[in-house]
Amino acid sequence: MTWAYLCKVHSQNVVHVEVFFDPQTHTQRGISFDIVINGIHKALEKAKNELNISYKLIMSYLRHLSEESAFEALESSLPYKHWIDGVGLDSSEIGNHPSKFVKVFEASSNQGYKLVAHAGEEGPVDYIWEALDLLNVVRIDHGNRCLDDAALVERLIEQKISLTLCPLSNVALKVIQKMEDHPVLEMLNKGVLATIHSDDPAYFGGYLNENYYETALALNLNKDQLMQLAVNAFEASWLSPEAKKSQISKVKSYFNSVNL
Repeated sequence: MTWAYLCKVHSQNVVHVEVFFDPQTHTQRGISFDIVINGIHKALEKAKNELNISYKLIMSYLRHLSEESAFEALESSLPYKHWIDGVGLDSSEIGNHPSKFVKVFEASSNQGYKLVAHAGEEGPVDYIWEALDLLNVVRIDHGNRCLDDAALVERLIEQKISLTLCPLSNVALKVIQKMEDHPVLEMLNKGVLATIHSDDPAYFGGYLNENYYETALALNLNKDQLMQLAVNAFEASWLSPEAKKSQISKVKSYFNSVNL
């Protein structure tokens, strides 16, 4: 499955991925952690060598499960932590506050993992504050509701906290009713480090290009706004400063060479 995904995004000119996996989804049905991560890692390495796609790997805790279960996933990950760049928090937001996972996020940080969390997609803006203040994340996944709080927007801008927005899944999950309602353009206009990504693309029916295309069409994005979204994606990534600079230069060169 990982290889199929990587081949698909390669066909869409993706050069870097930061992918999530949920080990608890598999371990709860009897598939061992080592089988899961070895398969994913093998495909990622194959893509790096054969498709020239760089990658970072993020292990997510399922928030509808207990923190104890998350600790079990963390413990299982330790023999493979040289393959894992960070941890995240996903699954059902409502009723599962980020504060539920403070201890496991602290323990994950102590193991050297970078921290991210889904917050403010289905859940309220308070979840974004909790993810920042209690979990100490460096990036917010989704974050649609940030515009509900002007002070939060100021903080996101000041601290350069990026948002990984996934427009097509937002519509599918009824976070927004239609693409024309998506907040990404308002975020860009305010100076938020907003980015566009795909969320479970095979399930929600849209990989990266589809998310860009449908967003651009619905919001009438111009060339400069599209370029800014692409630049932001590399700025928000965990690539090295040198790699970011190189990729951003390529993005700007491309946009300067085309008429849109």
